[in-house]
Amino acid sequence: MQKFITMGEGYHEIFELQALIEYNHERVKHAIFLYNDKSPATFLLVMQPVEQDVQAIYTVFNGIVYNEGQGKKYQLIKSWCEDKNLSIVEFSTKSPEDFYEQEQFYQYLTGILRLNHLVIPMT
Repeated sequence: MQKFITMGEGYHEIFELQALIEYNHERVKHAIFLYNDKSPATFLLVMQPVEQDVQAIYTVFNGIVYNEGQGKKYQLIKSWCEDKNLSIVEFSTKSPEDFYEQEQFYQYLTGILRLNHLVIPMT
């Protein structure tokens, strides 16, 4: 079971994300940038599953300016991941604006992440 934990929209929580990467990098399974043409990028930090296959996915939701690999927050996060040898996956998705609720967007993302074997399969 995946649990999305929305940290915010990229302002003060960027430093909380830095601490997560710095002190919990051994637990990180994937670092993922999701971008689209309509809104700022979303960053996901997928953690290794814990008891009973619970998997946390920390999210900076629509809070990162992404312009073909440019943007200060994007560069900061990328450098933090590189410092801890975390590979970064990047791909284009539908915009969260295409969904009525944020939870629907997360359900859509869960499907994409499962299809790409980035999160554990449903049990």
